[in-house]
Amino acid sequence: MNNVSIEQVLNKIEESSDYVFLYNDKAIQKNRIVSVNNNSGKIQDILDEIFRGTSISYTVVDKQIILSAKPFVQKTMEDATIPVKGIVKDVNGEPLIGVNVKVKGSNVGTITDIDGNFTIRTKKGDVLEFSYVGYTVQNVTITGNATLNIVLQEDNAVLDEVVVTALGIKRSDKALSYNVQKLGDAQFMSVKEASVPNALNGKVAGVTISQGASGIGGSTKVVMRGSKSVNAEGNNNALYVLDGIPLPDLFPRRGATSNAQYGGVDEGDGISNINMEDIAEVTVLTGPSAAALYGGQAANGVIMLTSKQGGLKDGKPRISFSHYSDFYQPLLLPKLQNTYGSRTDEFSSWGPKLETPANYDPADFFDTGMSFSNSIGAQLGTENHKSYISLSSYNARGVVHNNNLDRYNVSYNGTYTITDKLSLGATFMYTNKKAQNMLSQGDYYNPIVPIYLFPRGDNIDKYKSYERYSADRGFPVQFWPYGDQKRSIQNPYWITHRNFNINHNERFIIGGSLKYTFNEWFNISARFRTDRDNKKNEIKNYASTLLLLASSSDKGSYLLATEKNIQDYGDVIANFQKTVSDWGFVVNAGASFKNASFDYTANSNKLEFGAPLASVANKFTLNNLTPEPQYQEGKKMKSQAVFFSASVDWKRKIFLDVTGRNEWTSLLANTKNKSFFYPSVGMSFVLTEFFKVPEKILTFSKLRLSYAKVGNVPMSLAGITIPSYPISPGGGVSINPDLPIDNLKFEKTQSFEIGLNARFLNNKLGLDITYYNANTYDQLFKFRAPESSGYANFYVNAGKVNNKGLEASIDADLTFGDFNYSPKLTVTYNKNKIVELVRNIPNPFTGADMNVSHFDMGGLSYSFRNYIDEGGSIGDIYVNSVKKDGNGYVYVNPNTLSMMVDNENLIYAGNTNPDCSLGFNNAFSYKGFTLSFLIDARIGGKVVSATQAVLDSFGASEQSAKARDNGGVLVNGVLMDAETYYTQVGAGTGVLSNYVYDATNIRLREASLSYRFKPLFKNFVKDLTLSVTGRNLFMIYNKAPFDPQLTSSVGTFYQGIDYFMMPSLRSFGVSLKFTL
Repeated sequence: MNNVSIEQVLNKIEESSDYVFLYNDKAIQKNRIVSVNNNSGKIQDILDEIFRGTSISYTVVDKQIILSAKPFVQKTMEDATIPVKGIVKDVNGEPLIGVNVKVKGSNVGTITDIDGNFTIRTKKGDVLEFSYVGYTVQNVTITGNATLNIVLQEDNAVLDEVVVTALGIKRSDKALSYNVQKLGDAQFMSVKEASVPNALNGKVAGVTISQGASGIGGSTKVVMRGSKSVNAEGNNNALYVLDGIPLPDLFPRRGATSNAQYGGVDEGDGISNINMEDIAEVTVLTGPSAAALYGGQAANGVIMLTSKQGGLKDGKPRISFSHYSDFYQPLLLPKLQNTYGSRTDEFSSWGPKLETPANYDPADFFDTGMSFSNSIGAQLGTENHKSYISLSSYNARGVVHNNNLDRYNVSYNGTYTITDKLSLGATFMYTNKKAQNMLSQGDYYNPIVPIYLFPRGDNIDKYKSYERYSADRGFPVQFWPYGDQKRSIQNPYWITHRNFNINHNERFIIGGSLKYTFNEWFNISARFRTDRDNKKNEIKNYASTLLLLASSSDKGSYLLATEKNIQDYGDVIANFQKTVSDWGFVVNAGASFKNASFDYTANSNKLEFGAPLASVANKFTLNNLTPEPQYQEGKKMKSQAVFFSASVDWKRKIFLDVTGRNEWTSLLANTKNKSFFYPSVGMSFVLTEFFKVPEKILTFSKLRLSYAKVGNVPMSLAGITIPSYPISPGGGVSINPDLPIDNLKFEKTQSFEIGLNARFLNNKLGLDITYYNANTYDQLFKFRAPESSGYANFYVNAGKVNNKGLEASIDADLTFGDFNYSPKLTVTYNKNKIVELVRNIPNPFTGADMNVSHFDMGGLSYSFRNYIDEGGSIGDIYVNSVKKDGNGYVYVNPNTLSMMVDNENLIYAGNTNPDCSLGFNNAFSYKGFTLSFLIDARIGGKVVSATQAVLDSFGASEQSAKARDNGGVLVNGVLMDAETYYTQVGAGTGVLSNYVYDATNIRLREASLSYRFKPLFKNFVKDLTLSVTGRNLFMIYNKAPFDPQLTSSVGTFYQGIDYFMMPSLRSFGVSLKFTL
């Protein structure tokens, strides 16, 4: 280039590279004519040539090249100037590199170094101007040579935050036409949790999170904007995405359903395998519009995880270490009585009043649980060669003896710039987890059933010696004289020491990516990831375990089951971004594939008990089993898709978004439908660009609206479109397959949302609010086929479910000198309605129209059921009751005093879902101290406690003692003997209309107090932070006898019911974190 201006050279460099120049027009003579005769192609050589002999210097920071004037001061003036030193940081205390420091009104200036330090000579009374891209300019008058500590504030009028959206595509937050909520690691890691979703509870709007009752490391149910699917095998849980690529569900095999009265084991879901320390950011996409590019997986919303990377700006390696120690206790236990004993040889506590109250306390059975988490991570390399590697361990011991969890993680994430245009990425994650006795609820293998019901006339201590030597058998056997009480009861200490359910899990996530950048406005990326999860489940029941639970063998039983889940995913995406005049264009287009498979095998079809041991007691090997039918099942699916996303803006004031995704899948094999298309469209208007309001009043405001149609395509649909002959649990092949559905339609959700984002008072106050209305249709229903048809079942698509509601958040950032207060309130309101179920759908056998407005989705025995009815809501629960006459009097047999229980016509008890959820997060900081706490409230809803009914029937509850003290229970205005009354209303699983409770609860969800030390040992140790923490500390308000937020199933149904669920836990802990 010959005879061109400095500005032309700089523009040419920007066009042909990713670099951007930052400079002051007055300091740089951009019209000066130069010639460039450099052939090396290196930008540094070109800059050295054009600025040779001038006072211009340059600093390269990331992809920015900062041009500034070198300090120039006449020697004759040096005597009148003084050296001024200082450091420039952001509001978080991080040093800012390359800040322009200039004496206002002169050409004297410098820039800060990699540690944010600067030195400049100036005069007293001069004004130093500090300027940096994205931050407000700050002026400081010099009064002496004291060291300056400058804190630059973000310029909210300039900053346009980048948000990671669907498929990992980065978008400007200003441009989005849908609601996105983002949390940094400091927000979700303030109090340690075993998995990411539990750490989000109460911190995001539009999300209802229910923790599994199995304790530390259990599964989590996450529902966004209400349940949509009424299919018993359907999925209403959010999709998890890691670095833009969907993760497989990996819910526990029996976690989506419940074994009701008999029990349930929950070894944890797939997301609980991920080490939280490896996550830099969580982005929550609550609505279909935000998640539309995931098509058939988008209906239930998305939780996006962005993993940590290396490559710090200063190029120095950084090693981070964290340690968390937490200690656990039960939060809520049932209220039991100690004033009445038991009759001889009876397990119940309906005996006479004790002269001295017993000192029995079920809390003594529980241990102090504990967990220890250690993680070390290394961020290595530069901006061009980034590497992050981490090692972590999480070791937990539950509150029930021998309930253990051990998890070990290895993680690597790297990006390498091979040339100026080509970059390579690599990801590796390995998890090794062992979970033991992760029981959630029910009769089977549940030690808290005998603990809660234990007779007050006996002493529990003598049963701690849970086995005694049997001379006849030649080995110790269970000591328990009370039998099973028709509830599979055993010695509780035998259960914890001699009944084992062990799950060993190994998971590999391996991925790679390539990105080729053609120029500054066009690039293509390709990604591939394989996710392989292998599980081994062992059940070991020792000899003299209850025969029912040991497959009728007096020698014990053994289950060995293996489960393999594989998902391979790949995509290619072309990315285009360019501004032409007043118009901006961002286009992404690509294609993807996903192959998934699931295989499960077991040595017995008795999956809860295992195969009976044959000859040698307590020898748990495959060659010591009585031969019986084994079990096997598997599913596979393949899918391909093409997709696009286009955004057009005018002057960054009005934005139009359009996306589309077309999917082909093997689930549609043999059907009329070959593929499905999922579109979305949205617009946003930056109101503050049209209506000029002082920033002191309204800093920023955006109105957005969007529409999307997305799907819900669970893998459970595999095989229903082709003839299949399933192997029955007895081992034989079923001769009656299900009728293939040749016109299968996937469940779809059409959603509209409108929202407002606003920032007030110079960004000190923020408001985000969204209204949505979504209809889900083409639900899948299963019916019994006529016996004469030769088929077992048939399927039809029908139904419509509506969800509408509001999600909102209000936050503030209030600073007064060294003191800062940052509150945030989240509000979630959702109204669910089943508009229709099966209407006018032809029966494939008879041709007659089918009209069904009621389905029984199961429950607990005959006393608690989940019904879905037209006009009702998902989550409606129905319970049995005592029969009454037209005047409201209970039917009582005058001779036997027995009451009539109606187990046929169940009555509506309410809905398990809250009417409204609130989260109020507070953070106070002063210098190095930070105090934070979160209050979580769920208003409305109903729950049922069958536990309380059974406690009453055995005379173990506090209520049963109060009734005896009062002379009985009023029935029809007459006192009925307490034992007579409670042994009837608590029989079996209870007359549960008597045990319905308000689910409203308000709790102190978490609290932490931390202190961040100044750098130690000459800046070798940084960010040293010591914290004391607590989680689930206490209930501010709760009327239920158990924690209403607990669940024993991550499925849609069997919610809001307590049948000897493990108690929820409170925790206290300490943590230590630092970086080197």
